[in-house]
Amino acid sequence: MAEELSLPDVLALIESTTGKTIAASTWRAYVARGQAPKPTRRVGREPLYSTEEIEQWIAGRPGRGSRTDLRP
Repeated sequence: MAEELSLPDVLALIESTTGKTIAASTWRAYVARGQAPKPTRRVGREPLYSTEEIEQWIAGRPGRGSRTDLRP
């Protein structure tokens, strides 16, 4: 099984990789809208995310003000 991250771990990875913070509520909204990876499973009420999927999401995330409608 791939390594899994809790929500605080996901937010810390995003901050350490990009230097930008995302609030937990913002992350949950991204997931609900399909703009971020869904949890791979839950332990109780705690969502767990695939490290690989989160790293791919971070790498593919456009920067602020990026025109995503112009991407091929």
